[in-house]
Amino acid sequence: MHSNTTQLTRIVSAISLTAGMMLSAGSVMAQQFYLPATTASPLTDAFYKAPTATQLAGKAPGDVLRYRRVTAKDYSAEVSTSYQLMYVTTDTNGKNVGAITTVLIPKNVPPIGRQILSYQSFYDSLTQTCTPSYLTAQGKLFEAGNVKPALKKGIVVVMSDYEGLDNQWIAGLNTAHGVLDGVRAAINFKSAGLNEGAKVALVGFSGGGHATGWAAEVAPEYAPDLNIVGAAMGGVPVDIGNVARKVDGGLFSGVYFGAVVGLARAYPQIDPEKYFTTAGKAMVKDMGNRCLLGMFQGQSEMLTKYAFQKGSKYFKDLDFLELPEIASIIDENSLGSRTPNTPLYVYQGTNDEIMPIADVDKLVTNYCSKGLTVQYNRTSGDHLFMALGSAAPVNWALDRLDGKAAPNNCK
Repeated sequence: MHSNTTQLTRIVSAISLTAGMMLSAGSVMAQQFYLPATTASPLTDAFYKAPTATQLAGKAPGDVLRYRRVTAKDYSAEVSTSYQLMYVTTDTNGKNVGAITTVLIPKNVPPIGRQILSYQSFYDSLTQTCTPSYLTAQGKLFEAGNVKPALKKGIVVVMSDYEGLDNQWIAGLNTAHGVLDGVRAAINFKSAGLNEGAKVALVGFSGGGHATGWAAEVAPEYAPDLNIVGAAMGGVPVDIGNVARKVDGGLFSGVYFGAVVGLARAYPQIDPEKYFTTAGKAMVKDMGNRCLLGMFQGQSEMLTKYAFQKGSKYFKDLDFLELPEIASIIDENSLGSRTPNTPLYVYQGTNDEIMPIADVDKLVTNYCSKGLTVQYNRTSGDHLFMALGSAAPVNWALDRLDGKAAPNNCK
């Protein structure tokens, strides 16, 4: 018995060593196998290590670079197998980069004709320790229950870390590509049993609503190969400049400062030396280790430390948001400049403390004027209530996957 145990240990060690050697050598082998995930932080876990230029060379968006099985603790009753995939996507500037997605295969998934719910978590993060992939493996994802209705129906769920490995939070194109290429990666991953042309529905709220909206707008030009049958988005930050103006100096002011840090990673021209005060430069360094709702997930929270702080403390120019170069970046990362080609479900609380509802009204009016099918659910809820208080968005998405006609209340 001791001999067999020793031999098994040697085999496992050899596999682990081989996987590590393949990574360090910059292997470009497709769908490289890694041992199952451990409790290691993404900051030290080799699986999260950014792919090299050699590994990315010649790859297409959605190609799978590496994979491993994970235990998704919150889904033991619904899921048979879970995987993490490192896939190729493109950043804000169209450069090939790596990203991580989680693929949940339900126990009752059909052998053929499998469908996809792409759920965009509202992880609003500036660090890898708050990503859906890591939190799902740890059983700590705040809104984990939101996808269970899809899993119970046998729908494959894809949850991508759509901000990318450097967490370009709120950067529109980077985010859209992360979502769409995460779906492509799941389809390309043989063990998921998905076919090209599989029906895809997108769902997300808050930061996830931003990701869903951007994916829906960018899909016609970037991913026409995907069969997206509907997109449900709520708590949507349409004009991110207006969001910043609304929360500045209030309870949610950390959202403003965190978003600036995320955008600065996508737009290096937002140079802290040029635009930030001494306190602002310290904020950038500190904020880089925080995420929204981190307090509920054992992570560093961005809201508590920066509540009721004003931008004038951190930015040299009192009209920072109005500076032409900053206003241009804000405009480039606000929704509405492109047109989706799929039915939409938009839900928004009139008492939302973060998102200006007038911007959402305007976005819906814009979509309706272009002939889109839109169901707009405008209710009295606040931001957190809307995040967890309704199964309607996922149920709407499941109806689209079932082939039911999408309702339309455009006026």
